[in-house]
Parts: sequence; structure tokens; C-alpha cells
Amino acid sequence: MNTRGTRRLRDGREVDIGRNDGLCKVCRCGRHKWTKCPHPWHFSFQWEGQHYRFSLERHIGKKLTKAEADVEAERLRSAIRAGEFQAAKDGAHQPKPQQPAPLTFRQFADEWRARRGYQLVRPGDNDSRLKLICAFVLAGTQPPTTFGEKPVTEITTGDIEAYRHHRRMQKRSAVTINHDLKLLRKMFAWGIRERLLHATPFKVAGENVVRLDPESPREERLTDQERERKLFDAASQHLRGVITAMLETCCRPGEILSLQWQDVDLETRELTIRAEKTKTRRARRLPISSRLLAVLDMRRLDPSGKPFPPDACVFGNRLGERVKSIRTAWENAREAAALDGFQLRDLRHEAASRFEEAGVLTTDVSKFLGHRNLSTTTRYLNTTSRRLRLALLRVEQARAQSESLANSCKETPDSVPHADDAEASSTPSKSLPS
Repeated sequence: MNTRGTRRLRDGREVDIGRNDGLCKVCRCGRHKWTKCPHPWHFSFQWEGQHYRFSLERHIGKKLTKAEADVEAERLRSAIRAGEFQAAKDGAHQPKPQQPAPLTFRQFADEWRARRGYQLVRPGDNDSRLKLICAFVLAGTQPPTTFGEKPVTEITTGDIEAYRHHRRMQKRSAVTINHDLKLLRKMFAWGIRERLLHATPFKVAGENVVRLDPESPREERLTDQERERKLFDAASQHLRGVITAMLETCCRPGEILSLQWQDVDLETRELTIRAEKTKTRRARRLPISSRLLAVLDMRRLDPSGKPFPPDACVFGNRLGERVKSIRTAWENAREAAALDGFQLRDLRHEAASRFEEAGVLTTDVSKFLGHRNLSTTTRYLNTTSRRLRLALLRVEQARAQSESLANSCKETPDSVPHADDAEASSTPSKSLPS
């Protein structure tokens, strides 16, 4: 064995120093038994005239295998060469204490985006919101500090409220502001679960202190067939198909645009919305109506007359490729149909309301919408004046039936003969003497 010399043990014996880069065991076991013997590993290293020698396992604070000891020894040698290792007063060698730089919100957001954000539906929207949040300059900071530069552990409830006020001054809707707040609340809750944070600015002593803005309910409806006809006339053929699919399935626009032919079963007349394409990460299977079936039959073939492959998008372009957005087409059709204020997402509300008006149970409407609870579904059901008139008509009909039944009950005792009268009538009458 090639050796670097000998060293004297405490008991006076001299042993060879092998080529182990200063990693050894001070015991009576042979070198070939070091990997299995229970004795601790020792570290010995000389740099710039100073000798570093101590128990490696005592320094680390745990039992080490040979592989782990090699890793820790190399880490210590690197620290010694870089001057980041100093001797403690008791003679042991300890690394220089270094205070880690505080984690900023921007760094925390990058960590969340890498570990969690990519798993969510439409992560691009989250990236856009985080960009605006990080760029917001906090008032009263000197020098001016942005939300992204502030340590995440020092963000307060006041900072959250300041950002809310900033978005209000930008004339943003309550829905948009709530989306920002929900994203922040979700991120801080994730940070606590991952032990990156100890508290969230959204709660104080376990109580929610940041409330969402009240949202005005969406009450825009296609109140009559004339408005729907104008919308279809103004829409392109592709947009008409998307509108029909949304009205017949209660699906979101993104769920319709990402629908592939492998998710459509024309024989059983069912389509599948896969979990990875839904907002709630829950798959659902929906029936295909006759109206939607006609649209699917028209879109089944490509320009060459052959059926689209399974991975082609049902409502894609002419080649079956995914259409990223229909916002421009929708806004042009809405303007031509004079439906100011009616948004694309209102079609989902319209579909749910129509299902409920047709007598479909709310629990079944919730299944179409893909909601987890009925309270969310009830916010989608918009009442129209026609539905109110129908409800009033049912009340009047029920009242009339009740009054008719009550009158019939009053007349029944008079019409039925009394028992004595019936007995008298059954007895032959005797003629009185003249």
C-alpha cells in the first residue's frame, strides 16, 4: 500500500497513514474493517501550516457511513480552503457562522412556481399576476422597495391591503382583485405547509383578516331567442360551434378548446373532460345532446375528407391544432349582435340557468358544471323575468286547485244523504188515513 508516513496513536502505537485524504478511524480495527466497525470517523487536514484534526461524527452530530463521511470531509476541506472555517475557543473547528440572506417574496414566488405553480390550470395567468404583484412599490419605504424585494416573512396584512387599494385605483373589478388575493393566500398557505413560512398575513390568531371584495352577481342572460339568433348570425362558424358546445355542456371555454377527439365517444354520445384540463382537477363525463352531436358530425373530418386523429382538437383550426384564444372573435360577434356587457363566461351561467329552468335538479346541474359544492352552483343560476312569471303562474295554479278542493269539500256533506234519511227512504211509505 502506498503510504504518506506514520502517525502515533494515543496508546503509543504507530500506524500507517494511507491515502484517505485525512479521513480515518482511531481504533484497533484494521483498515479493511473500517467500513463496518462501529467506531467514529476522524477528520485530519493541513492547510497553509494549520492542522485541522477532530472527530468528524461529533462535529456533524450523527453517525456516518463511509460514503457520507467522504462527502462531509470534502465539504470541510472546501470550506477550509475558502477561509470559511475557524477554530472555536474549545479547540474544536467549527465553520464560520453565516446568516443566510432573507428569502424575498420574488424568490419565494419562484420557488412556488417551480414546485407547485406549474401543476395548476393555466399557470400563465398566475405568472402575469405575480409579475404585477412583485413590481408593486410599497408606500412609505425608503429607499423605495417593491413587493417582490421585501422579505417574505416581513410581509404584513397592511402590505396586502395596500396592493388591494392599488388595484382598486386602477379601476379593476372585484373579480380581478379577488383572483390576486386568492393567489397570494394560496401561496402563503403552501409556504406554511412546506415549512418555508411560519405565518401568513391573511390570518391573525387564527382569524381571517383579509376579506375578499364582494362580487356583484353576473345577471346577463340571453333573455329571448332573438338575442341568441343575433349572436349566432354574427359569429363565425368556429365560434358558433364553441358557443353551442358551451350551452349544451356547461363547460368552460378552455375545456371546450382543449377537447380532443379521443375524449369524444359518438357511439355512446358522451364526452370526457379530463382532470388535467379542469379547474378543480376532477374529471367528468357528460352526455352529448342532439344539437351538439350535429356540430360534432360536421367537424369530424379534416379538409381532405379523412377523420381527424385522436389527438386532434375538436374545436381546433382546420388542421386540428389547438386554438389558444377566441377572445377577439367573441368580442367582434358580441359587438355586432349589440350584446354589450355579455361576456364569454356568461355562456356558462346561461347554460346552467337553462338547465335549472328546464327542471333539472340542482345537484345534476352541479355535476355538469364540475363544482365541488352546491353553494357555488347556486351563484351560477340567474333568474330571469320569464322564470319569475312561470313561478308566479305555478303559484296561482296551485292556489286555484287548493280553492277548488276546499269548495268541493264544503259541498260534499250536503250532497251525501244522512243515515236516518237513507233508512227512511229505504222503508216503504205508509199511506195516511184520509
